[in-house]
Amino acid sequence: MSDETNFRPSADDSAATCSAADALKLAKAELEKAQAFYDHLRQQAAEQLKVVRRTTVGDMVDGTLEAARRHPAAGLTLAAIAGYFLGRLFRR
Repeated sequence: MSDETNFRPSADDSAATCSAADALKLAKAELEKAQAFYDHLRQQAAEQLKVVRRTTVGDMVDGTLEAARRHPAAGLTLAAIAGYFLGRLFRR
């Protein structure tokens, strides 16, 4: 008979097997967490896409005007920055 039939695992082999099994269980748990996270992100993106599809240009203008009323300093700053860059863009 060959040596393969008389093979007996040593203590190191069983420790490595346990370690590999533990690593596999850990990898499976991490994969499940990643899949759950991906599903959650996909669901959020789908909901946001539905909102964007229902939004009209008028709604966006109304939202912008409301934000400018609530935060006039930020609105003026953004308008100045946009004006500067538009001026640079169309000057040439």
